[in-house]
Amino acid sequence: MKVLHTADLHLDRSFEGLKIIPKQIHERLQQANQKVLAAIVDIAIKNQVDAVILAGDTFHQSRTSIRTQAYFIDEMKRLEQVKIPVIMTFGNHDYYMEQRYWFDFPANMFLFKKEQVETHYFMTKNQEKVAITGFSYEHPWINENKLDQFPLKDQTVDIHIGIYHGDTSNNGQQNYAPFSFSQMKSKGYDYWALGHIHQPQVVSANPLIVYPGTPQGHTKKERTVQGGAIVSIQPGHATVRFQQTEQIKWQSQECSLRQAKSLQEALVLLLETILAENKEQGELTLKEIQLVETEQLGEEFRTSFESGELLQYLQERLLLESSQALLVYQLDVKDRTTDIKSEIFADPELLKQLEKNYLQPEIFSDTLQELLQNPLFSTVVHVNEQWRKRSIEAADQRINQDFVIREDQS
Repeated sequence: MKVLHTADLHLDRSFEGLKIIPKQIHERLQQANQKVLAAIVDIAIKNQVDAVILAGDTFHQSRTSIRTQAYFIDEMKRLEQVKIPVIMTFGNHDYYMEQRYWFDFPANMFLFKKEQVETHYFMTKNQEKVAITGFSYEHPWINENKLDQFPLKDQTVDIHIGIYHGDTSNNGQQNYAPFSFSQMKSKGYDYWALGHIHQPQVVSANPLIVYPGTPQGHTKKERTVQGGAIVSIQPGHATVRFQQTEQIKWQSQECSLRQAKSLQEALVLLLETILAENKEQGELTLKEIQLVETEQLGEEFRTSFESGELLQYLQERLLLESSQALLVYQLDVKDRTTDIKSEIFADPELLKQLEKNYLQPEIFSDTLQELLQNPLFSTVVHVNEQWRKRSIEAADQRINQDFVIREDQS
């Protein structure tokens, strides 16, 4: 049989890290998620797959907008028309709550709705009997290893597939159904369709275990996108290939201005260098540019960079030259003079101790008391253990970027 396996679409998610962007680009970003979903359905139909597997976090949040639900259902109906079944689980972002859905799911869809593991059976058009075992989140996190509830391979079927949205227990994260690959392999299944990790990974070849990754990157960290996984499965053997689905590409580029002796030369060199790297037309490319070796260009260059004038000009000119296919969303300068960190003389263990203190809910809440009382803040941020950890990690990264902590030897 042949399946299209995808996960972590995060359909309601915005593209993060973009500050000032032109109106026409904003409109393209709003349409991107819908086009990614349409591309996935197109690939499934073109490849005549026997099933589509959505392995969690199809939506970015549990309460999904009516508009997003509507276009999702319309795309699933396209699959229904060509008799392609859809097997769907819900992850930690879109954990299942039945009362939040405004439309009936089409008849071709089977939903795993409970955290209790269950098995769904169906026949392919070639009369292969298939078992698919999985579960869904009903809360933002699951702390237990769900593999304990997965049965061994059903010997009465031709193909047995496992769906699992979660992360291994050895990376310090225990909130997302922590599991081990060795236990997963011991179940004897023919294929494991995973979700939760946004970077594509073929974890094992025998049996084939795949994180397809997100089909569309929504931050600059999600650059290694491969698209939907087309998986061919036979009893005891499976292979995978990927087809691109992304509508927005994220790229980073370093540009040296060492050869530029004037502002005019710098501008020409900068435009030529960026355009030379972006010959492909079609998808929108969001590019982060890091300028190096600019010291010789003087104070006027620095002033135009810091005021945002240089970025604004580059945005306008490059959009024009690329037929609206290239947007520089961030411009940074890295020179020897800006690469020097401030020193703090203190016990190196001090930062670790502070992190432990601020992870305590009471201390964390006291620190953010004024912010937490703001009604607008409470509508967009749910303060829980996960959010506290992310906040502390972000603060730790910023401190390490700007400071060097040294033990005072005096």
